[in-house]
Amino acid sequence: MDTPALDLSVPPFDLLSPEQIKRLSAGLHLEYFEAGQVIIRAGSAPEGLYIILKGKVEEYDGNTLEHDSAHLVSQYSEGDLFGSLAVLKGQARDEYLAFEEAICQCLPAHLFLDLVHENPEFRQYFHKGLASMSKQHLRSQNRREGDDFSLVRVGDSVTRKGLVVSADSSIRETVQKMRAAHIDSALVDFPGEAGRYGLVTGTDLLNATALDGYGPDESIAGFTGRNLIAVEAEAFLFEALTVMARHHIKRVVVKKESAIVGVAELADVLGFLSSRSHSVGVAIEKARSIEDLLDAAEHLNPLVRNLVDKGTRIRFLMDLLAALNNRLVAKVWELTVSDSVRENTALVVLGSEGRGEQIVRTDQDNCLIVRDGFDWPTQAADCQRFIDRLIQLGFPPCPGNIMISNPMWVQTESQWVQTIDRWVLGLDETTLMNLAIVMDGHRVAGDAKLFDRMGRALLKAMTANDIFISHFATPCMHFAVPLTLFGNVKKEQQGVDIKKGAIFPLVHGIRALSLKNNVRQSNTFKRIQGLVRCGGIHEKMGRNLESALVLFSDYRLRSHLRQLGANADVTKVNNYIEPKRLNRLERDMLREGLHVVKEFKDWLESELHIRG
Repeated sequence: MDTPALDLSVPPFDLLSPEQIKRLSAGLHLEYFEAGQVIIRAGSAPEGLYIILKGKVEEYDGNTLEHDSAHLVSQYSEGDLFGSLAVLKGQARDEYLAFEEAICQCLPAHLFLDLVHENPEFRQYFHKGLASMSKQHLRSQNRREGDDFSLVRVGDSVTRKGLVVSADSSIRETVQKMRAAHIDSALVDFPGEAGRYGLVTGTDLLNATALDGYGPDESIAGFTGRNLIAVEAEAFLFEALTVMARHHIKRVVVKKESAIVGVAELADVLGFLSSRSHSVGVAIEKARSIEDLLDAAEHLNPLVRNLVDKGTRIRFLMDLLAALNNRLVAKVWELTVSDSVRENTALVVLGSEGRGEQIVRTDQDNCLIVRDGFDWPTQAADCQRFIDRLIQLGFPPCPGNIMISNPMWVQTESQWVQTIDRWVLGLDETTLMNLAIVMDGHRVAGDAKLFDRMGRALLKAMTANDIFISHFATPCMHFAVPLTLFGNVKKEQQGVDIKKGAIFPLVHGIRALSLKNNVRQSNTFKRIQGLVRCGGIHEKMGRNLESALVLFSDYRLRSHLRQLGANADVTKVNNYIEPKRLNRLERDMLREGLHVVKEFKDWLESELHIRG
């Protein structure tokens, strides 16, 4: 019989030292079980834990064995482990039977307990819980891929000691000091003033002399920026990069306990990020035409691949790509319409873009709020040209036509209020999802007051009665969690639709709870944190939901990148993940994450009185 070998390079065995692997290999032995044979009897002390090489094993609830129909708890197949909890507790609560002929490797109980005692990471693997499994997975990834870029702290890596000059220093003196310090900026000291320090850059001084005609002996005080953008020294490097991208700047001031300790330059941050000499954000900012933006947009997906290869955490990827994509969209709007149009409108991105959770640009959702009474004869042509340009830059059109090229999504402020009221009264699936994506909206350009007023009108209409919130949450129940009756991940031919079966019910359920509890955030992670703070959900549930969303987003991103590698057409990218491509720990985490979603849906159904 051809029996596959046990792979000791995958979790949890990759957590062991070479010496421990050697002992484990020497202690393993093969066991064969016929169909129906008891492998671990309920109430007994198990011989060891088992890893299935061939066949299937079923676990039955030990408390139901004396009944006519014992309750099936789970089913295990090739590559799965079982019996670890029974060994750790010294007694099996459940009974394990061979469903069909099975060949297993047995790790003797005494050896397993020795390894668990010696190796804390190996021990933690067997502590069931999604949050702890996710941490273990991250540590495992870091060992394989090197340092996690997103865990590097600003104060430990790129902070340069700041050059401090007096506000009455001349341009000449300041430039000389910058050259001597090999730095392109200086902190300017304004003694005795609130907000004591400002920042002046080499570019500021060059513009003052070359463009504005000031002489080298002029004081630098008039060219100094006083609105300092700062990050904490303990902040992660990725947070500094995201702040720079969001504010379109090349440096940030670094603080420690409110005191300025230095400056972090974009070029230094990018030294950790990639070998490219400029950032996508800077390229977007410098663009003066759609052709200029094309080059920047083409670097976004390679940037994502580069960061994924470096082991960058999914949350940081989301934050950075949201900042870059929002700036790209805003720049296209700036190059498409006049100043007058921008001053009298608010351009809003919706759905996953609005939540800041889209990494790969798989579609676009946007709407426009127009000031009442604003005369805009070229509105239809301008909006169509804007969408055409986004498509040209790699933002696929929305399959549901939720774009400002569709007149339904371009309305005056008063029209939007009427539309929202009509949607709230409609209660059909389409209007409920329209409200959901608008609730996730984020303004990227135009008048902030227009967007704020629409947001207040939206919340007022949607919170007028509790019955609406129950209806609003109903779509969470439309898609089944892809788990079998035995609690395992369903094995479909295409794989698991991670968006329908896991991400959507989690995101929309949190959205509905945020509405009920008046948590005014658009990002799902921030909504979860807000719900925990206000008591809308328990802290443990919040941790598990965050971990599950990170997990599902990570698996979907990897699937998207793999599909894009095989097919450059982003419109053909789907949301299926293939469990067979995951290692044992990743499959366990997927199963645990799906159980988190199932438990959340069950709780939500009761909490919000959702009717099927």
